[in-house]
Amino acid sequence: MPNITLECTSNVTLDYKLFFEELCDRLVATGHAPKLGMKCRAISSDDHYIIDGKPGYKMVNLLIRLREGRSKKVLKEFSQIGMDLLQEHLKEDVDNHAVILSTEIKELIKGQDLTFNSIRKGMEKNN
Repeated sequence: MPNITLECTSNVTLDYKLFFEELCDRLVATGHAPKLGMKCRAISSDDHYIIDGKPGYKMVNLLIRLREGRSKKVLKEFSQIGMDLLQEHLKEDVDNHAVILSTEIKELIKGQDLTFNSIRKGMEKNN
C-alpha cells in the first residue's frame, strides 16, 4: 500500500509523473511504506467552485490511503511530505495566492479492505 490519489481542478499545471515519483521515493525513504505497494493516480475536474467562483483559483487534495497500524507520528510525517512536495511543485501558484492545497490520510482496516497485488507476486517470483 499506499493507495495515493491526487484530486485537482483542471486548471492545475503539474508534471504528475515527476510528482508521484518524488512522493513515492520520499515515502519509501521513511522506512514505513513499501515501494512494491505504491499506486498513484491523478483525478482532474473541470467542474469546481472555489471561494467565490473566480476561474483562476485552483485546488489540489492529496489523499493517501494505507493499511492501519502506523503511529500518528508516521502518519503526520507522510502528510507533511505530501504538503511539502505540493508546495514545491506548485510554488508559482502558491506565490500568486491562487491555490488551496490539502492532504488527507485515511487508514484502511485490516481484514475489511482487501488488496491483491499480482505485480508484487511476479517480482518476488523473479528474484
